[in-house]
Amino acid sequence: MSLRLATRRLAVSARSANPVSSTPTPLWSVSVGPSVQRRHKWAANIFKGWGKPKNKDAASSSTADPVTSQLDDPKSREQFLEKSMYSGVEDNIFQDEIEAPSKGRPEAAPGGAEVEQKTKENMALIVDPDPRSRIRWQRKKVIKMVQNNGRLSKEERIRMNERELLHKSEFMATSVKKLTMLARQIAGKPIDEAILQMKWSKKKFAAEVRYYLEEARDLAIAQRGMGLGKVNGETLAKPCKIQTQKGKWLEVEDPTSIYIAQSWVGRGPWRGKRIDYKGRGRMGIIRHPSTSTLPNSENTISNLC
Repeated sequence: MSLRLATRRLAVSARSANPVSSTPTPLWSVSVGPSVQRRHKWAANIFKGWGKPKNKDAASSSTADPVTSQLDDPKSREQFLEKSMYSGVEDNIFQDEIEAPSKGRPEAAPGGAEVEQKTKENMALIVDPDPRSRIRWQRKKVIKMVQNNGRLSKEERIRMNERELLHKSEFMATSVKKLTMLARQIAGKPIDEAILQMKWSKKKFAAEVRYYLEEARDLAIAQRGMGLGKVNGETLAKPCKIQTQKGKWLEVEDPTSIYIAQSWVGRGPWRGKRIDYKGRGRMGIIRHPSTSTLPNSENTISNLC
């Protein structure tokens, strides 16, 4: 027969039998047998005393090092750092090798060859590599101007009077059809009105178009000096009227105001493709497009009036 009693009860009975004892109390276990509990001095903190020298001589030797004691002072550390980082050439161990080539190098003669200056004859090979073709082109333009009796075309007059900026955007993950609607919406409008239209538009990529419009406006002001009529005092005493591409008349007080003359959309590279599974074992391929506007779609920003 085996005695079936709980181990906890056996421990309690053993303590009651020997209330005062200096030796560790054995605990009886039915399966294991007698076990003894022992306590060690390092049981509370196992990392106590780690990293410290075992004897006092080692600690005293580390403090006795003159370099270590010198680096304890903040001023000494700063001087040592400055000397190591900004040391002169005289402190270099290769001082002899550095001075040797400079001593053997001959000095430049006072009457030496001078640097060749850039003149028209010297730069002709680069600036005008084919003079015969240039002369033929100039002759053709003069003949055309005489035939037109000095009249300028509309495009030439616009280019003479207006400044323009062509700005391109990055390719966006959308189709040409979707972006064309936004491009038509901003074409022919002043830059501020176009930005306002994109701000309240519900289209997904209206925010992207608005970002590129603001970027184009900043570049036009900074690089081409457009839109600075009020700052430079170039406003008109009497507002002039102009007609937009859609037939709408606008009154303009500042002749340097910025508007969007054209807005184009261009297709970019395919971003990827996936298989479109169909019935009866058939399948197709769906390709994901990318499109750019104002950017590869090219947005021309010109001055009014």
